Amino acid sequence: MTALERFGLSVALATPFNRDGSIDLVKLGEHAASSIEGGCDSVTVFGTTGEGASISAAERPQVLDYIGRSAVKPGRVVICIAATAVDDAARQCREALDFGCKALLLPPPFYFKGVSDDGVFGWYASLLERIGPNARDAILYNIPSVTSVTVSHDVLARLRAAFGGVIAGVKDSGGDWSYTEKLLDAHSDIAILVGDERHLAAAVRRGGQGAISGIANLFPAELRGLAIDGRDDPRINALVELVLRYPVVPAIKVLIAHMSGHAEWSSVRAPLIDANGAADTLVKSLQVIMARNAA
Repeated sequence: MTALERFGLSVALATPFNRDGSIDLVKLGEHAASSIEGGCDSVTVFGTTGEGASISAAERPQVLDYIGRSAVKPGRVVICIAATAVDDAARQCREALDFGCKALLLPPPFYFKGVSDDGVFGWYASLLERIGPNARDAILYNIPSVTSVTVSHDVLARLRAAFGGVIAGVKDSGGDWSYTEKLLDAHSDIAILVGDERHLAAAVRRGGQGAISGIANLFPAELRGLAIDGRDDPRINALVELVLRYPVVPAIKVLIAHMSGHAEWSSVRAPLIDANGAADTLVKSLQVIMARNAA
């Protein structure tokens, strides 16, 4: 990925599990391929929607090998890093770069709370230095609702000054429009991506380069209108409001199960709990939303 390329739409790929709790690689590959066919430019694996923090170090290369051989070319795969120890994060980054990924999605260290900007900068700097000259296409991941750590504007500016073109963008899933506006105003030369789909179209109209989207697991074609054309879609806003009433990942997986016809899709790994008890309400609400707000 270069500064001249538009990032576009990436699905924050959900991870299907077998009844024994193992990853269903066949379903995962099929879902990745259908997401690309449905309108996504890339897939993002091991992210928040993909339960990446619950995927083991041994499972990660198995997923990448299967996807790369059977579903999506490595250059269309964004890989999220899920580790708090710098050495572990660097190992995951090297594995992703050896795979030939499109980009690295880098959340901040998420165990210690109340850390300073100096600490966050120091962690990212140590990681990128550990990767060395092969470091590239790093997308910082701001999702404080999950990590309890904000990737501040100051940290971003310092990392760009220190590492130049290695910092390719920011995925902003903070849901704070004022934070997003400041990103768009100050860093229009890198990929500013919006995770909160309610803000996506407005961000694209102001120069945002697209999204890494959990809702794209369900409606990639509709999300493409927001992420590429900056076109508002009230159906998507209503759908986001619906899933936010529940634990988001289990809710999205229940809806994938409904839309795919495969009940196994609703399974999640602990500490998450499935949302099967709310499945009827979720599905009925989805049907009302898509019918009432149809364009």
